[in-house]
Amino acid sequence: MHWIDVSIMAAYMIGITIIGVLSRGKGEDAEDYFVAGGSQHSWFESVLVGLSIAATFFSGISFIAYPSVVYSNGVLLPVWGVLVCLPIQYTILRYWFLPRYLAGGWAFPYQVIESRFGPAARTFAAGLYVLMRIGWMAAMIYAPTLAIITMGRLDQRWFWPIVLITGLSNTLYTVVSGVRGVIVTEALHIPVIAFGVAATIISAWWQMPVPVGEALADVARQGRFDVLNFSIDPTSPLTVWTVLLGVSLGNLANYIGDPMSLQRYLMIGDARVAARSFAVNIIGVVIVVSLLSTVGLSMFAFYSHTADPTLPSKPDQVFPHFVATRLPPGVAGLLLAALLAATGIPSGINALASVLTIDFHTRFLPSTTPTQALWWGRVYSLLLGALATVTAGFLSKLGTIFEMSQVILGVFAGPLLTCVAVAVAGWRCTGPAMIAGMLTGWATGVAVSLSGAAPSWAAPSSSLATLASALIFTHLAPRATRSSRFEACVPPNESVATDPLGPAS
Repeated sequence: MHWIDVSIMAAYMIGITIIGVLSRGKGEDAEDYFVAGGSQHSWFESVLVGLSIAATFFSGISFIAYPSVVYSNGVLLPVWGVLVCLPIQYTILRYWFLPRYLAGGWAFPYQVIESRFGPAARTFAAGLYVLMRIGWMAAMIYAPTLAIITMGRLDQRWFWPIVLITGLSNTLYTVVSGVRGVIVTEALHIPVIAFGVAATIISAWWQMPVPVGEALADVARQGRFDVLNFSIDPTSPLTVWTVLLGVSLGNLANYIGDPMSLQRYLMIGDARVAARSFAVNIIGVVIVVSLLSTVGLSMFAFYSHTADPTLPSKPDQVFPHFVATRLPPGVAGLLLAALLAATGIPSGINALASVLTIDFHTRFLPSTTPTQALWWGRVYSLLLGALATVTAGFLSKLGTIFEMSQVILGVFAGPLLTCVAVAVAGWRCTGPAMIAGMLTGWATGVAVSLSGAAPSWAAPSSSLATLASALIFTHLAPRATRSSRFEACVPPNESVATDPLGPAS
């Protein structure tokens, strides 16, 4: 690796860490540490929140997964995912979810579950979330590690050192900075990644050994522009239906059922401003997905006309290989630095620590003071980061990065999406029925993942199984257990007295 690349990586990592620490706020209690006290109302702050949502869910995994998928299968995923699914998701968030969710005045993400289904359901949902995000954070460490090894032309002896550096450095930074610092630094990653990816695209077409028109015609002849695959074969990895139902529901679960997003909505506290942040998130997603998809097409066009005996056989490694062998010094270093920093791990650690601190620790130990809760939040952040770092070394058997992410999301996020959506909607459902529904949905997701079906089917299967089971179990329950807990969500100060940190002001 060239010394210019190493210098840029070091400068970027040091600079972004300093910015995050300086942006951390007072950090006087757990509410400020986890949700910034619901104080992010200005245009500038809403833009930062929106960009941070985009960076959280489009970081290390997407950096590798989208070029890999487009390189192997063409543009079906980004075309349907961006042009069709994103407008639907925005409409649901803007006009249905955000007004209902933020009207409850919650201080922390999963209070809405307890208000509707009771403390046991909240605990069960929080447990599912912890399991999901530990696996997700491990994948967030694993994906950039593979890319960095390939980009830096390192051998496998570097695997564990890079895993440890990536995981532990992000963990220590998150422990210090809290959610404010996480949001600022993740927002900064988006333009850096966009610049580096755009430089890769320009470099690929500049070095193309044939005219651009001929290269594009060849890409079209080989089906990479085909977007009308309506196959109903459940084993087909990428069709219109797997995107509309599978990938779309998985993304919706991120935006509705995941405390990483719910945290940010609560930081804002106002539905209109939160919708504005979500719109900024969509703009960021469109830019990043478009650039990463163009990278996949560029890689396919370039290597279709360029003989390279060292080209990796795994699609996940083609983009990193190009960076290592074809980009000039400086640009490669910037991409490596952004990839190393933009893992999404800080958001995961902060959200998970929030769940452990608020949904478990302070509820079961109600004598915990706000200062003690803050201390435990930092401890849980440290432990969770270390656990995810160790877990990252054992993910290589789950398939490609894209398949890995779809399995993890499908098994766990489907039940969480249904639980939060039903809670906000106020549908008739008892607490025990929702717990049974989430357990059934989780088991369904596992079964689909092991059945040989495309990984993207896990999310819709687990979500629908959760909904159907919860409603059926509610219908079968004795009438005496169907309490009045079926109406609109009530404020947390009336139903969630076990949260010692109090409701949002």
